[in-house]
Amino acid sequence: MDQYRFGYHPDLLAQFPTLTAGVAFANGVDNASGSLDIEGLLRAQGEAINADYASRPISSHPHISSWRAAYSSFGVKPTKHRCAVEALLRHVLKAGSVPHINKLVDLCNYVSMRHVVPVAAYDLAFVSGSVEVRFATGDEPFLPLYAKETEYPMPGEVVYTDDEGALSRRWNWRQCDRAKTTDQTRNVLLTTEGINHIQPEAVQAAIVELVSLVEEHCGGSLSWSLLDSDHPWAASE
Repeated sequence: MDQYRFGYHPDLLAQFPTLTAGVAFANGVDNASGSLDIEGLLRAQGEAINADYASRPISSHPHISSWRAAYSSFGVKPTKHRCAVEALLRHVLKAGSVPHINKLVDLCNYVSMRHVVPVAAYDLAFVSGSVEVRFATGDEPFLPLYAKETEYPMPGEVVYTDDEGALSRRWNWRQCDRAKTTDQTRNVLLTTEGINHIQPEAVQAAIVELVSLVEEHCGGSLSWSLLDSDHPWAASE
């Protein structure tokens, strides 16, 4: 596998000094076959979410309030554009479960629900150059997941970027179609993120469990790092 890099721009870290990210690079995974075990994990976690939030709002969780505050700070209304984990939990409460997509996405969804942190996966075959999380200029082309029309972020919103444009919009609100994982995915970037009152230990626990589950169900070789303002970049081995 070619070497890949992932990191955070200094301007972003200056505004969000509490940011912590778990970052993993996976090489040679098998994402094609299905797994009843993973689907069982999703069902069980969905049931746990429905029970946990039967008598309290999702917004009461400190991880959700932390991301809402972060979104508000760069000009996004968090109740209109919800961070990835809040959107996932709300889908579970409305639909009762999360649909099977593929093993990598299913495992990301499971870990996201279990640890209440945003989790993302990007197919490195469709990533060009280093991935940097930064404030958008507004010139980064972005094709939303499963969409057909390219759009552009608002200047100042947080985006994942590579040499070709934006890989996500509004931080972890929505991913691009270009680098989505499919049955053919072999090399992948995985991220877990925390901010404000989300403790680094929670972010680390999420990436450690995700790496373990990917190794168990998808094979391949994986390496992971924990990033923060003092260690803003990670590279694949």
